[in-house]
Amino acid sequence: MLTVVLLPSFQKKLKEINKAHLKIILKLIKKLERMGKNALKILDVEEHYLLCEMKVMKPPYRLYVIVNEKANKYYIAEWEHKEKQNKVIGELKHKLSLALEAGLENVFT
Repeated sequence: MLTVVLLPSFQKKLKEINKAHLKIILKLIKKLERMGKNALKILDVEEHYLLCEMKVMKPPYRLYVIVNEKANKYYIAEWEHKEKQNKVIGELKHKLSLALEAGLENVFT
């Protein structure tokens, strides 16, 4: 069984997101719980962690998810507009490499 975890940094960001986007995020999380990795597009692989995204076309946003394949845990890391996609992916790749040393919960605060 898979576990979905909201990272502390994402929990803080949720307070700033409008209700329409919150509904979309909730819908994506339910899809993730139902479909697992099949709902994701893999962007990067670090050991047994995957950096993935879920796309929304209208509005053009991305939900970024980090998957721990060993523990079958899905960490919701970021919700960002498509325009900032390259910047966010770069930041998440860097944080993921740091997290391998310190643990996800310690890096994504």
